Amino acid sequence: MAERKDRLCSALEKLFRERNVELFVSALAITGCSERAEDAVQEAFYRLFRLQDRPRHLKAYVFRSVRNAALDQVQRNRPNCPIPIEDYEGIFDWREGPGDTAVMNELRRDVAQGMKTLSEDERETIINHIYADLSFREIARIRGVSINTAGSWYRRGMEKLRRELGNKP
Repeated sequence: MAERKDRLCSALEKLFRERNVELFVSALAITGCSERAEDAVQEAFYRLFRLQDRPRHLKAYVFRSVRNAALDQVQRNRPNCPIPIEDYEGIFDWREGPGDTAVMNELRRDVAQGMKTLSEDERETIINHIYADLSFREIARIRGVSINTAGSWYRRGMEKLRRELGNKP
């Protein structure tokens, strides 16, 4: 029993080290606030380290736990503050380098602004698929929906983003 618990803790630590940014971004997509997103990730891992057995799909289980903790944060801390544009821009890694141009920075801002026009389901799915590197199957498991529903949220959200970006001068 203790050996299983140690293996689970090691697996959780490894997953956190490899995916902490993606977990934070997933929580941010729901909470709308950096502080709440951090709290959600911490709360989820506090609960996860108390598990006795390793879940079958650990990565999906961890992301679902973070999602649930983020939803709890939103419930406890009404009203939900909208995600400031700066937080969405942070998702896109804003470190400037020699290759960055004014055009690229403007595109990033436009995409970040466009994310605010999406439904919560579309936004969360796009962020989880692109930035958290989750498959549609994993997203479906996390959200408790069919893989077709997850794919539809992604497709509709991407279509809205394309239209939004196409309307920019």
